[in-house]
Amino acid sequence: MPDRQIHSIAEIAQICGVSKATVSRVINNNPKGVSAETRERVLRAIRELNYRPNALARSIAVSRSNMIGLVVPDVGNLFYPQIIRGVTDYADSKGYAVLVGNSDYNPEREAQQLLSMVDKRVDGIILCSGVSNRDFLLDFRRYNVALGLIGRSFDTSVSNASITGDNVRGGYKSAAYLIRGGHRRIAYVEGNPDVSGSRERLEGYRQAHTAAGLPVYQELLLSGEYSIQYGRLAADQLLNRKIQFDAITTGSDLIAIGMVSQLLQRGVRIPEDVELIGFNNTELASAFHPALSTVSKPHYDMAQYITEQVIRVVEGEQVKLPHTVVEPQLVLRETTLPRPYDNEY
Repeated sequence: MPDRQIHSIAEIAQICGVSKATVSRVINNNPKGVSAETRERVLRAIRELNYRPNALARSIAVSRSNMIGLVVPDVGNLFYPQIIRGVTDYADSKGYAVLVGNSDYNPEREAQQLLSMVDKRVDGIILCSGVSNRDFLLDFRRYNVALGLIGRSFDTSVSNASITGDNVRGGYKSAAYLIRGGHRRIAYVEGNPDVSGSRERLEGYRQAHTAAGLPVYQELLLSGEYSIQYGRLAADQLLNRKIQFDAITTGSDLIAIGMVSQLLQRGVRIPEDVELIGFNNTELASAFHPALSTVSKPHYDMAQYITEQVIRVVEGEQVKLPHTVVEPQLVLRETTLPRPYDNEY
């Protein structure tokens, strides 16, 4: 074998004494008209000569790029790595690469990211977003790119498949647990109020109060952004304004961690004085001290599921369940007091 880098199918064919079509069939795992001995000879030459097939040329030949696009609102938010990892792990197991984009919760930027991925010839796209972009997505369907949605209960009619956690149910469980513990002035502290998940969790909070015959106090409803810093600011806001509260439910573990940190610094005991529940069960929730009680959704598994469905569509198969809603669960740790009915949640 020559001691040099081989750059083309033609060179491999010449060295092996076969046609370019035969080499192409071996590379694309097409056994038609290729004997086992010829296949092994071509593969051995490819290995020994360090030949790397031209991915673009192959994708044109099979009309697929074996790439999946993933758009998330904020790659810096610790909530999204579980989703990114779930998508990339499953895609990698099926021979697909993943292209990740960031939308900043902005519909226009989201649209730009989706169109950019079409330009890069992705086979399918997974969209994780809390803002509706229905008009654009309706028009986007003309590109005939498989589309899966994760974490959104809207715009599902313009997608091939979707999966989301039940945010209303999660908000309800969190508030209902605290109400059952005797709390009557529960603060609800959220991130971006324009995001669908924020509105849905607030609806669950309201439903829990209605079911218990309790009023919802406007001064106990705060919203800002999904960050530890905002959690600190929200804690200060409640204390500085001398707003009475005996428990807190939040829309984000990051907010909850910021609030716990600031409340402890200002002499409020957690959970003896104030019980607090986060949302999303990120890795920080269990690592933080005191360990954070939170609402959990299986984000990694959800991400794997939606990736599987998108790849099914790409490869011409039927999806299993086009639109799926997952029941969230309370994970009770050190920021809530133990109760005899904990195992009911």
